[in-house]
Amino acid sequence: MEKKKVEKKKVAIALQGGGAHGAFAWDVADKLLEDGRFDILGVSGTSAGGMNAAAIVQGLIKGGTEAARATLRDYWREMSDLSKKISPFSLNPNDKKAKYYNLDHSLGYLMMGQLQEHFSPYDLNPSNKNPFGDFVKNFFDYSAIRNSSERKIFLGTTHVKTGKVKIFSNKDFHPDVLMASACLPFMFQAVQVDGEDYWDGGFIANPAIFPLILDCDCSDIILVQVTKTYREELPKTRAEIVDRLKEITYNGCMVHEMRAIHFISRMIDEGKVKDGAMKRINMHMIKNEDSFKGLNLSSALNTDWDFLMMLHNEGRKTAEKWINDHYDKVGTKVHTLDEGMFKDFV
Repeated sequence: MEKKKVEKKKVAIALQGGGAHGAFAWDVADKLLEDGRFDILGVSGTSAGGMNAAAIVQGLIKGGTEAARATLRDYWREMSDLSKKISPFSLNPNDKKAKYYNLDHSLGYLMMGQLQEHFSPYDLNPSNKNPFGDFVKNFFDYSAIRNSSERKIFLGTTHVKTGKVKIFSNKDFHPDVLMASACLPFMFQAVQVDGEDYWDGGFIANPAIFPLILDCDCSDIILVQVTKTYREELPKTRAEIVDRLKEITYNGCMVHEMRAIHFISRMIDEGKVKDGAMKRINMHMIKNEDSFKGLNLSSALNTDWDFLMMLHNEGRKTAEKWINDHYDKVGTKVHTLDEGMFKDFV
């Protein structure tokens, strides 16, 4: 008997940045690809989310879902291997044995923090050498993504002069664009693209959702969040305060977009906007803040493979649960953000 072909649900994916924490989003995406019932038309990402986006889109273009899964894993494996050779940030043996993944006991991390208090990347690295940039340049197939219109990519960056968001898409895809999306200004010199300077997009678009609304032919967007929204404890030490301010900043632009989407959806559902005048979007979120329990933002620089695999496995479990709970709602006029309530954002 011939097996019935499953009609895939068209979706777009938005991936937050977060350094090594992007390994969580890696396996969320991996599980969505493996499931086989989602047709991913476009991916928006920032920083590590941009790297994940590039791996997904390249794989889909060149060989479908299995190629996308393989490209994702290859990226994280090779990035971790490179970091082992060049990164000054490493877990000490006792922390690794105890599965304490923060770097606040790492001598290299502490020294770098002290240096960044007084010196910029222009002081510390005047020749602007960046082995990670060389890796990124050689890993991705830029022409394949530039020449594709079927699978769309959107990379968020911050335009330094104006402080405005700049979104790069397939036609712009270039190593400098990827590096601009991941350019933390205290670690790297600004990246120039067409004579303009750019920093990490996480300050202004983490990730940008509006390009998926405007340019993807689907009504469902799955947002994968890796930056914690809620913290019970009051930050009191300097490091805790800095971490919390970064979390608020990295989530802030996303909160504004979610409020706008919620407002427009409500106006459409209440008949206050003429049918068809605006595109109705069904937002879905995959996150699990418990996966990051005990982690501070220093762990976002921890590229140890065991740590990445821990986050990878957490992402898989979270994605499996989300698919089991919410798959039937995809393609309907139902949001699955925290049981449909947008309560984190409004």
